[in-house]
Amino acid sequence: MKRFLLPLAVAILSLSTHAFAAKNALRDPDVELAGKVRGALHATFGTVAGRIEVAAQGGFVFLYGDVRSDSLRLKAERVAAAVPGVRAVENELEVASGD
Repeated sequence: MKRFLLPLAVAILSLSTHAFAAKNALRDPDVELAGKVRGALHATFGTVAGRIEVAAQGGFVFLYGDVRSDSLRLKAERVAAAVPGVRAVENELEVASGD
């Protein structure tokens, strides 16, 4: 019985390792980078970060939406630029009037 269980355990571990590797291969680096930038913005701005849309492509990050002041607009750009993996930030945030 022990001779049967060891090969079975090895086979199961081998299959699960391949499944894990396949799952990781499906990760999109742009989606991951945008998520990291969203996390950094949320950590800095809290709920205000929900008004900022983030897109990433090849290490370039694009910020869209509106903020309450020009200083917040510039701070959001600095926060995004500080995230590891960000090559450049295109800041398309607009200062909302009457907010």
